[in-house]
Amino acid sequence: MASAAYDNLCFEIYEEIYRRLERRDEDQLRFAAKGTAKKVLRRENLLRFFRSLVVPHLTALQQFGHDEDELVDRVNKRNLHDFLAILIFGTCRIEAAWTFTRELVARDEWPVRRRGKTLGLLPADRDDLIDLFGNVVAADKFFGNQACFSTVVIRKREEVRVRDPQGQRLPYLEEQALAKGSFGKVFKVKIARGHFYDPQTGMGNLAPLDMARKDYLVSSEFPARGEREIMEKILTSSARTCQNILENYGSLEAGPTTYSLFMPLAICDLRAYMMEHHQARPNTIAEKANMILSAEGLAGGLNFLHTEMETSDREKLVCYHMDLKPSNILIFRETGDDPTRDHHAIWKLSDFGMARVKLRRAGQDTEREKDFNSWFVRRQKPPDPSLSATLNRRGEGTYLAPESVSSTKSMKAESDVWSLACVISVVFAYLEEGSDGIERYQDARLAHANANGFDRFFLRGTRFTSTKVHPAVHKWHTRLIDRAAERDSAEAEVVKFMLRYLEEAVFDVEPFPKRHGAKNVRDMLLKTFKKYKSLGETQRDKESEAGGLKPPGSTTLFGKLRPRSESPARGQVQGWYLSSTEAFKACKISPEGSLVAYWTDVKISLYTSQSLYSSKGDEAAPAAEHLLVATDCILKGICLTQKYLVASTTGANFNCYIFDLQRGTSVDASLDHWYRLTLPLPEIHRLAISPDGKTVACILRDKEGEQNPCSLFTASVADLIKYSKRPPSSSADEASMSADASNTSIAVAIEPWELEKLDWPAPAVTHISFSGKDDIYLVVRPELTAKSRVHRIPIVHLSLANRTMESVIVESRGLDNSSSASLLTTFAPFHNDPATCAVVTRENCLHIQNLTESEPIPPIHKGLKNYRVLKLMMDWHDDKMFALGTTPLNQRLLLLELTVPRSEAEKVEVRELAQLPGLSHNDEFTVRLSDEAGEKYILVAALVGANRRAIYRACLSEPEVE
Repeated sequence: MASAAYDNLCFEIYEEIYRRLERRDEDQLRFAAKGTAKKVLRRENLLRFFRSLVVPHLTALQQFGHDEDELVDRVNKRNLHDFLAILIFGTCRIEAAWTFTRELVARDEWPVRRRGKTLGLLPADRDDLIDLFGNVVAADKFFGNQACFSTVVIRKREEVRVRDPQGQRLPYLEEQALAKGSFGKVFKVKIARGHFYDPQTGMGNLAPLDMARKDYLVSSEFPARGEREIMEKILTSSARTCQNILENYGSLEAGPTTYSLFMPLAICDLRAYMMEHHQARPNTIAEKANMILSAEGLAGGLNFLHTEMETSDREKLVCYHMDLKPSNILIFRETGDDPTRDHHAIWKLSDFGMARVKLRRAGQDTEREKDFNSWFVRRQKPPDPSLSATLNRRGEGTYLAPESVSSTKSMKAESDVWSLACVISVVFAYLEEGSDGIERYQDARLAHANANGFDRFFLRGTRFTSTKVHPAVHKWHTRLIDRAAERDSAEAEVVKFMLRYLEEAVFDVEPFPKRHGAKNVRDMLLKTFKKYKSLGETQRDKESEAGGLKPPGSTTLFGKLRPRSESPARGQVQGWYLSSTEAFKACKISPEGSLVAYWTDVKISLYTSQSLYSSKGDEAAPAAEHLLVATDCILKGICLTQKYLVASTTGANFNCYIFDLQRGTSVDASLDHWYRLTLPLPEIHRLAISPDGKTVACILRDKEGEQNPCSLFTASVADLIKYSKRPPSSSADEASMSADASNTSIAVAIEPWELEKLDWPAPAVTHISFSGKDDIYLVVRPELTAKSRVHRIPIVHLSLANRTMESVIVESRGLDNSSSASLLTTFAPFHNDPATCAVVTRENCLHIQNLTESEPIPPIHKGLKNYRVLKLMMDWHDDKMFALGTTPLNQRLLLLELTVPRSEAEKVEVRELAQLPGLSHNDEFTVRLSDEAGEKYILVAALVGANRRAIYRACLSEPEVE
């Protein structure tokens, strides 16, 4: 009877334990999080357990020397819950349970020691288990199941060593590859509750915690414990810390071949931020000042490595990073009490795989250098993601100093400072021209006759010539100064102040002793920041005195808006100013033109016709706003219709928010009601939504790297909402949502959605949009050819109705200095024939192209000699086109009407309809053609224009004839 009761109870407890296991469906990865066994083996179950062990005609006191209550108390005091859980989960027979009770629970001696070893500790040795149970079968059952309950606990700023990786499980609820470096591979991991322990506070994490883990392959030269202590001093035990050096959360040695470091999880790296997540140039002085302040912190971090680092034993250390580049600079959001305040980002130096460390010992004249490279196995170097798809024969080394290619290498602190100057130079190109400026700058360096296909900031000398600073550096710095001067002479002086300093004091091919140190660069960046800040204050004062900055020629158009009830004349333009201080990164207009969404890294602002017409004062008020509370991500992209707004964020997985705009308490569109969705799919690169709001399409990165072919993901919005988490009761709950266990919203099937593999990597796909409810267009980055005058631009059409994909190559002829990103200017699909589209290349070449392979139609190519077309839209009936453009001699933005050529012989007639005040050729904007209650108009959302953002409405309707 006792055996039957024991078996039934164990089966019941087994089921409850199994339900509580993390990753329980993955046999080799499942584990019991800390405290799981204690929750299951609560007092009532322990009482039942000991009662089931008592043989007939005896009591627990007679059989074990203690009654059931005393046995339960001993299990609790001795923390034997995990040991007992393994016994039950391993389906050990009642004889093993008797032994456990007699030897570990009922025995008065504690801890129990046998042959010099302590029994009851996990993970247990097999021989000790055989000795305890006296039975090989019971020992093997226990030994084979103990890994699930012997889960590793990461200790903050300490090293944890796992003797046998097969005997312990790792505490990861989720695990996602992020990047590959020279010596390691980086993962995003979610640590289970209680498995990240801080010895200083004596507390474990109270909720699942995201962090980064970098895995190294340990070489045969990995040093013994003494050397390992040196590494621990370098990475974790500095007597003085620096916020701009990536903190080490701890380390894990799992067996003889793998060594892992744990670090805070960044939002992204600087390269990804500038090239992918925030491609538009910063358009406010405050944004530029904040980036300079972040760079100043980075320079301070480098100075810390060079001059201020010391161990806990007060030994001086010098660290040469040797691989400073944008992809090794991680971005974190500054935390503060006021989430609405404009906090600047913290840039942290990471990836010390190429670093050199010197330890200065007291009383020694020489410095002993420690080289990380000898400790780890070097992986095959992946292509440098700081570079574009343009061919680079070396694939690395863009930011390295000239001495890196010297026959007698002598790289020291000055070499890092050269790399820092290169990064700052690129950042200024970004500040002025966005991601396109970075590519143009790179193309200029590669285009030099003596570059030999290598992208560097210097030209290597030959047998008869000396190494010199790349002339493109000075030319581009001059270009950036001149571009700033066109906008504001005072800002040009600030740009000149920093860039000319880099040329004079850092960009020197002779590093010793001419090149300035990191502290000097930091001081100059701090002065530059103060100049930018003063410039911003001066501009605000001028705006205040002038009663608000007005675009040129805006007296009649912007001074007084027409009442909504009045019909405007054809070509009349109205406008509304937006905030001049918000760091807007992009904007979108809904297909029908009724909604406009602007967003920053952390906030969405939604404007409607009702909110615009009811605005009071100098600035239009948004109808609704949403602030991203989570600090481990930023907003990346948005698409919207009249009913839904879908926003994606950065991250290793598919993360998006779905806002139901028609729900909530507001009579206008609302951002109050939303859902958050996380799926174990790669990160979203670009996204779009169908005009009817029923389907979302996303370009997803490949999990193994951004250079691999990407995928097109399509899903029903209804299905996405169905499988998402319930919306929190308030935005304040948003941060806690990301800490939920992995088996809530992310452990769902993806069968309802379609994944289509594409032929190009995600960064190559520059555009995705719907032309109808079932038709998707993709535009791929033009294929550059170094010697040919023909550039090939792939355009892809996908029909969701019949799951067919067609593509066509648009050929753009002519050789100029345009980057690959600027060869394709704009494109617009036909409404009534989705397989046909109009494309503009180089701003003045119009192509009418059909994508149908079964019935190919010869393409039409027409030159637009007198105009530069920036945005193109097809009329509702495809009988004419509307465009925003300029004339070659005037930068002012015009609204144009163009005829659609039906053959090569037919000319394109262009008519000027209106001018958009305050906007010019170099400004950034998005447009949408709309028909509201029979009134046709074009809506323009400007991101940059006369230092102000504005929404324009240009009427297209013909005046009524009475």
